[in-house]
Amino acid sequence: MHRPHAVKNASIVAPSIGLTSAHHCHTRILHALCNDRLPPHATSGIESRADREFKIMTTRNEYHRTSWSTDGLGPFAATTVEVAATPEDGPRLLRRAARRLCDAAGPQATLVQVGGELTARLEPGLNAMMFVSTEMRSDSAASPLLRLTLRLSGRSGAPPTASLDRWSEIWHRQPFSVPEVARIAGEQPLMNSAVERLRDNQPLAGVAVLLAGHFLTDLIHLVGCLAELGAPLEAMTVLRKDYAYQWRHRVHGHLEEQGVRVADCTDPRAVRKHTAYARREGLRCLALDDGGYITPPLLDQIRDGSLTPDEAANWVGAVEQTMAGIYQLRGREAELPYPVFSVAQSRLKSRIESYWIAQKAVSTALELLPVLKIEGQPALVIGYGNVGAQIAVLLTQRRMRVAVHDSDILRLIDAHESGYVTAQDLGTLPARHEPLLVLGATGHTSMSTQEFKALRGPVYLASVSSRDTEFDLPALESLAAHGPTKHPMSGTSSRTHSLTGGVDVTVLADGRPVNFHETDSISNLHSDLVYAGMLTGACTIATRPAQPGLDPAWADTVLEESGLLRDYYARYGPTPGPPATDVSPCS
Repeated sequence: MHRPHAVKNASIVAPSIGLTSAHHCHTRILHALCNDRLPPHATSGIESRADREFKIMTTRNEYHRTSWSTDGLGPFAATTVEVAATPEDGPRLLRRAARRLCDAAGPQATLVQVGGELTARLEPGLNAMMFVSTEMRSDSAASPLLRLTLRLSGRSGAPPTASLDRWSEIWHRQPFSVPEVARIAGEQPLMNSAVERLRDNQPLAGVAVLLAGHFLTDLIHLVGCLAELGAPLEAMTVLRKDYAYQWRHRVHGHLEEQGVRVADCTDPRAVRKHTAYARREGLRCLALDDGGYITPPLLDQIRDGSLTPDEAANWVGAVEQTMAGIYQLRGREAELPYPVFSVAQSRLKSRIESYWIAQKAVSTALELLPVLKIEGQPALVIGYGNVGAQIAVLLTQRRMRVAVHDSDILRLIDAHESGYVTAQDLGTLPARHEPLLVLGATGHTSMSTQEFKALRGPVYLASVSSRDTEFDLPALESLAAHGPTKHPMSGTSSRTHSLTGGVDVTVLADGRPVNFHETDSISNLHSDLVYAGMLTGACTIATRPAQPGLDPAWADTVLEESGLLRDYYARYGPTPGPPATDVSPCS
C-alpha cells in the first residue's frame, strides 16, 4: 500500500470568508438532490459511492493526489470549495457547480446522478465525481458550512497538471452566497454610507464602468455599490490582475454570475471593446483604475489612431488610486482627454492607508523567509514615500538595521535625519550595508543589473509595488550562473538565482507584491476608506464636469468636503465619554 502524498497547486483557493474551523467536526454526505431529477444514465465507468469506499484527502490550498485508492480507480486528485450556506442550499449549489464544468467541457459531457453524487466525463480519460457535504458542528450558533468537492480520476494514469489546473479553477469559480455577500458588505461601512449619501440621484446611471482591480473580496462590494449608484452591471467590465489572491476564482465566478464581463488587465483590446460596447448602448465611459491599466493604454490608442476622437470623447473621466498609475501619466498630462481624479495623491490615502499596506507587506515578507533570526540583520528599503517610510519604521521595530534609498533628495534627507543609513547612489548601499532583506516600494523598477552586481551574501527581494516591475527580473536571470531554483516557502512561490559571484538572490512571491500573495492585502475594514473615496470620485466625475488633466488638489477638496473623513472619524475616533456632572464640595 502506497501512502498518499500532497502536491501543491497554486490555483486552489482557501475556504470561504469569515469562517473558522470547529473542533472535532464531522462530515456527512448530503444524499438529497434537487427535485428536478437528473437522467438515470450509467456513468463513464464510475461506480456508485454506496458500492465502495474511497479515501479523499483535501486540505486548504492543496491538491492531494495518490497512486492508490481502495476503489481501484487509480490516481486521482480532489479539491474542495467551502461556502457559507445552509444544508438545504447544498443540492442547488452542487448542481450549479457541476453545470459550470459541463458547460466548459462541451456537449459531450453528460451530467449523471448516482446516489448522492453527480458524475461526468470532462475529457477523454478524465472523469469527474462531485458531491456536497456539511459540517456537523457542536456550536449551533456557528454559520453553516458546505463543502463542494470535486474528484478527478483517470484510468490511464495521473491526470496532467494543466488539466487539473483548468478544471479546478472552474470548480472554484463559485459565486459568494447571500450570507457571504452580507458579511463582506458589513465589513465596509464607509462604502455603505457613501452609497446612502449619493444614491438618490443615481449619479452613475447611463455610465459604463471599466474597472481594474485586485480580485479580492472587497471588489465584490465595490461592484455592488457601483450598481446601487446606477451603473448597469451588464455594461460593466472588470480587468483582472493575475495575482495569486486567496479568493480570486470565487471573485471571478461571482462577477460573471452578475453579468459583469471579465477581461485580463494586459489585454490591449479591453479599452477599445468597452468603448465600442458603451457607444452601441448609448452609454458614457468611466474608468476606475488601479495601476495605470486603463488611461495609459487609452492615450496610446488615441495617439496611434486606433481610438478615434469621437470614441475618446465618449469617456468622461477616470479615478486612479495608485501612484504606479500616476507615474505613467507624468509628462502626458496635456494628452488627457478627460479629468483624472487622483485618490492616489490624496491626503486620505497617503496619511491613513499607508500604514496598513506597510504592516501587511512587512509581516508577509517575513513569513516568506526561511527560518532566520532577523533581529540585528540589515535590511534595505528602496522608496521612502508614504508606504516606504512606514516599512522602515516597522522593520526597525523588529530590531533590524535599516538602510533607505530614495531618488528624491528631500525624502533622502528626511530618511537620513530619521536615523537610517542612506546614500544618494543606490548602487553603493548593497556592498556597504549588505542587506539580508530588500523591500522595494517605488512603483517602478528600482533594481537592475548594476544594483544586482553589488549585492553581497544571500539576499531576499520583496516587492510592495502593484506590479512585478519593481525588480528587473530579466536582468537578474541574465546574471545567474544557471536557471532559477523554484521552491515553496510557506505555501507560496519564490525562486532563487545563484549569481556568478556566488551570491544567492531569492525573489519572494515571483516578484509580485508580497502584500497580495495568497492573501488579502489588507482587511476589508481598511480598504473600505479608499474604495469609498473612489466611489465619491466616480460620482463627482459623472455629475460635475471638470477640465481635462490631472489636478490632485481637486480630489483632496472633493473628498474632504464629501463627509467621508468625518464619517471615518465618527466610526473610529474617540468614543464620547459621559457628560460631566457638577459635584458640590462636601460641607
